[in-house]
Amino acid sequence: MKKLLLLAFLITSLTSLGEVEEVLMDKIYPTEQAVIISGEREAKKNVTATFFYDENKTYNIYCRVNNITTLLLSPDEQVISIDAGDTSRWTVKEVITGSVEGQRSAVVIKPLTFNADMMLRTTINIFTNKRYYNLSVLSAKEWYNPIVKWIYPQEIKLAQRQKQETQEEMSLMDPSKLNYAYTVSTKKYEFVPSTIFDDGKKTFLVMKENLQELPALYMKEDKKLLLVNYRVKGNYLVVDRTFEEGALILGNKRITIKRKKRGA
Repeated sequence: MKKLLLLAFLITSLTSLGEVEEVLMDKIYPTEQAVIISGEREAKKNVTATFFYDENKTYNIYCRVNNITTLLLSPDEQVISIDAGDTSRWTVKEVITGSVEGQRSAVVIKPLTFNADMMLRTTINIFTNKRYYNLSVLSAKEWYNPIVKWIYPQEIKLAQRQKQETQEEMSLMDPSKLNYAYTVSTKKYEFVPSTIFDDGKKTFLVMKENLQELPALYMKEDKKLLLVNYRVKGNYLVVDRTFEEGALILGNKRITIKRKKRGA
């Protein structure tokens, strides 16, 4: 009788463990969102491959011996670490380069060998301050991806939303109450505002589109320059107050801003 009870207990325990294991395995299985995106079509033409970024996707990238594949990351992110599965037959390194969008991080990949019977493949994970990239790289014989870029849908949506919010805020202003009586000390720097105005409560500085680095804003009070916070909305710098004199400073470059006196 004891043996039968023990056997029943073991069967019940194993069944419970099996159910628990099934639940746990269900939690760690890859989600249906995991998708592999291939750059094969572009590789066969030896042209740039451009992907839409999604953290759930793995990107197949083709490389070629004696050639370099360059991954251009977003100008606003910095590489924290790069991990490759096979470091003996692949070289992977980060470089800093300039581009039409400004200075940016790039990752250079090069296979050291090619095997016609068994395609050489490894995985590379790139971790940045904003994203991570899951790559599956292959060593091809005749074709490859010379340059790989990403488009970031979420960043585009955010920029569009910020622009819309700025336009909405601007539409609420009374044009008759806007004051454009401001002067700047120089116009030779890239970060000089194209327009400065206030509505009596807030000050707006209109900057150039795609400005790579924003200056610090200071306001003069009691003959001292005090650092002031501003909000960025599209290409507007919005300050929640007005001022008579201030300065935009970037490195050793300085632009003095003065608000004209009424009637001047």
